[in-house]
Amino acid sequence: MKLGFGGKTGDCPIMKSTKEMIKTRPVLFAASLVFGVQTITFAQSAKPIVDIRFDSHYLQITNSQGDEWAPTWADDGNLYSGNDDGTSFGGISGRSVAFGKLSGDDPYHLVGSTVSDMSGYGATDLQSDHANWKTMNSYCVDGVLYMFVTRCLYPEQSGDPKNRHVFQNSSIIKSADHGLTWTRSSSESYNSPMFPGLRFGSPYFVWYGKNGAASVDNADKYVYAVANNGHFEDGDNYILGRVLKRKLPDLNAADWQFYSGGDGMEDANWTGEMAKAKFILEDPMNCSMTGMTYIPGFGRYVMAVWHYTTYNLRADPRTINDFYEAPKPWGPWAKFKTVNTEKLGWYVPIIAQKFQTVVDANTVNCILYQTGNYQNGQLYKLDYIPVTLSKVPLSMSPGAPAETKP
Repeated sequence: MKLGFGGKTGDCPIMKSTKEMIKTRPVLFAASLVFGVQTITFAQSAKPIVDIRFDSHYLQITNSQGDEWAPTWADDGNLYSGNDDGTSFGGISGRSVAFGKLSGDDPYHLVGSTVSDMSGYGATDLQSDHANWKTMNSYCVDGVLYMFVTRCLYPEQSGDPKNRHVFQNSSIIKSADHGLTWTRSSSESYNSPMFPGLRFGSPYFVWYGKNGAASVDNADKYVYAVANNGHFEDGDNYILGRVLKRKLPDLNAADWQFYSGGDGMEDANWTGEMAKAKFILEDPMNCSMTGMTYIPGFGRYVMAVWHYTTYNLRADPRTINDFYEAPKPWGPWAKFKTVNTEKLGWYVPIIAQKFQTVVDANTVNCILYQTGNYQNGQLYKLDYIPVTLSKVPLSMSPGAPAETKP
């Protein structure tokens, strides 16, 4: 997203400069990361996650440029990510949407390369609807990459009474060649969006294992997606949708159902009428677009929900990151930590599928991806940080997020 025109509380200041933080090496974990292989043990899902610790100052993929990164774990072991208003990992001019790849099995030494400039989806000019294309996250299922795209109206064009970006008229596109080429075309998605309107305007696929591998909560049969009420930032609530895995390749909105309350394992609690969907989480002005990730070592889900501190990203791009967890994708969701990012301004944070390592029954190490303050070119990249999720309270974060020096 080009942001120019057209539980427990952790508030942890950093005293280092941006340059110093980029050079900082991560703190060693108590257990070694299993690079490239997701370590899975069976844990009691009844015990909630209660804490997150940041185990390093933030790190970066230095040749990245842009925002809304969400690297999905594909069948070939690589990570693939769309991004907005940048150059992916270089070699192309600035694009509204681009697509790239991260290679390697060491999370601290990934190599980024640009795969596609996304043709019509990458056009930066506003079209007759006063909007351009943006993407949310992608997901690899059975060797095929799927990605949500949507029409973005900037606050200056949206007419939103709260001066927010409006995301509407979303669609799913797919690639059978790891991002080189995509169907549907941009003209088809523009003229016949899969999900007209705002209600499913900012969807994120719910992430499970490598290549979409899943064995819990009916995710072996269904692909899930979560969406707020059609805003990039400072939305109000989330709903949950699903589609049969075997029907996902058809890219047909009529195949989708939406959670309507009760036990989500029961088919009777899903409806084909989006207007009848029940909110899985509601917190007005605090529910910016985000995704959820399954943590196999805990049998729990995590969402990093965020919002701008003043609810005006033009005036002040600092953010609050609220971390939520649940036993099921439909909830119940509970906030377990709040982090004030200060001038780092982290937004669209998401826990990675890859690089999850179980340390013990109460502790899992992960990687958190996010974009930094869009007004700071040194931060407007694919930033990441190693984190520890825990079912017991943790000691103070040695590298928690905080403001940078001006």
